[in-house]
Amino acid sequence: MKNKKLFIALVALVAIVAIVLGVYFATRPATSEGGKAVTVTVVHKDGSEKVFTYHTDEEYLGTVLVDEGLVEGEQSNYGLYIKAVDGETADYNTDGSYWAFYQGDAYAELGVDQTPIHDGDSFKLVYTAANG
Repeated sequence: MKNKKLFIALVALVAIVAIVLGVYFATRPATSEGGKAVTVTVVHKDGSEKVFTYHTDEEYLGTVLVDEGLVEGEQSNYGLYIKAVDGETADYNTDGSYWAFYQGDAYAELGVDQTPIHDGDSFKLVYTAANG
């Protein structure tokens, strides 16, 4: 009897894990394979803008930005925490500044590591001061 309850509990656990994985894979953002061109606009502390265009086969933006040397940062529990862009550092611990990440003109819902890229996408990295 005890083995039967254990077996049923194990089957239920496996079913729950399968459902959770199924929901995750069904709802995660889609990527696109193959060559694509994306643009990244960097807005520096002084308000100046630089536009970078990248041609890549990568599926996620973070890989492109790091491989091309546009951003520097460190991995955290939430993905890549961007500390420097195009040679300019934003230090939240010192003055509350950070690099805001936009997909198109909207504040991005995901970090650069989790943001899939498609041909023609545009992104912005904006130096943002603590006082806005």
